[in-house]
Amino acid sequence: MEMTKRGVACVLLLVAVACAVIAPSRAQVSCSNVDSAMGPCAQYVTGQANAPSAECCNGVRSLNQAATSTQARRDTCECLRQIAARYSNLRDEAAQALPGQCGVSVGIPIGRNTDCSR
Repeated sequence: MEMTKRGVACVLLLVAVACAVIAPSRAQVSCSNVDSAMGPCAQYVTGQANAPSAECCNGVRSLNQAATSTQARRDTCECLRQIAARYSNLRDEAAQALPGQCGVSVGIPIGRNTDCSR
């Protein structure tokens, strides 16, 4: 369960980073913050739930608001990519749908192969 939570956190972090790409800059985001915020999304991104929980969506919105500088968005993206790469049970389509499911617009595709330098 712990590894699934981290995997989900990675995918969700990718979503959050994508969300942050459009926002103005303010704060930095650490991988531990991303893990904490995205943990509740693990069931959704691994296919164990049909929709993200309210707690998951709160985490997505929180990360979107926190990763507001270009560097914070890049750091968040890299953290998500690293976490996602460790888990084969993550559903990329669920990760891509997550921002929309939570009412957040990110403006870029979300996935394991997202280019974090852009």
